[in-house]
Amino acid sequence: MDKFLITGASSGIGREIAIRLAARGAKLILHGRSESKLSDVSSLCTGASLVATFASDLTVPHAAEAIVTKAAESMGGIDCVIHCAGIGLIKPAADTTDAEFSKVVNTNLRGTFLVAQAACKVMAAQKHGLFITLPGILGKAVMKNAAAYIASKFGVTGLIKTLAQEYQRSGVLFCLFFLGGVDSPFWDEINMAVQRDKMIPVSTAADLILQAIDAPPHLVLAEVVLQPESHQLI
Repeated sequence: MDKFLITGASSGIGREIAIRLAARGAKLILHGRSESKLSDVSSLCTGASLVATFASDLTVPHAAEAIVTKAAESMGGIDCVIHCAGIGLIKPAADTTDAEFSKVVNTNLRGTFLVAQAACKVMAAQKHGLFITLPGILGKAVMKNAAAYIASKFGVTGLIKTLAQEYQRSGVLFCLFFLGGVDSPFWDEINMAVQRDKMIPVSTAADLILQAIDAPPHLVLAEVVLQPESHQLI
């Protein structure tokens, strides 16, 4: 694989994996909401054979389709989509507003649907491709004070498992990463007491994603679960 579309590439896991893949000489299309942050990441991807950045809100009508089309045209196809884009919300259900719930579900679930829908059409047409996304452990287990976020991430899990069935024998493969507590900028805006030094390092998360990318073509690392021992959720 050498043609990658990475969403949420401006920080955290998306940023780390972009730098790792660039060192391999990959072709990269980096997407995020901040052009300046994407530019900073791009400057670190000096080993890539191609780097292009596109800033937009994936929930805007036709934005996801546009970025997938641009990626396919720029690189001559898409071998792998690494969908890291998303937002968080830690708040009791009773205090969560309709607007907050809608924003989280729109960004995390609908955004994933729109990217996957467009990308799967491209990859099915070329008869190969890997779609990786990161619902996190809250796409598999529940925790109090995160109803909106968990609803969106459980939805992502169900969505991707459904697409895996719909695209059987098309050459399109899917991988879900259920990572718990990754020490990334995600936590900078979350009002919750956490021990960030006990969390999963971004570098470790990137290592796992590279394992999925490097798996033999007839195999797929379908689900990966990794949690900090200090706050394991079953």
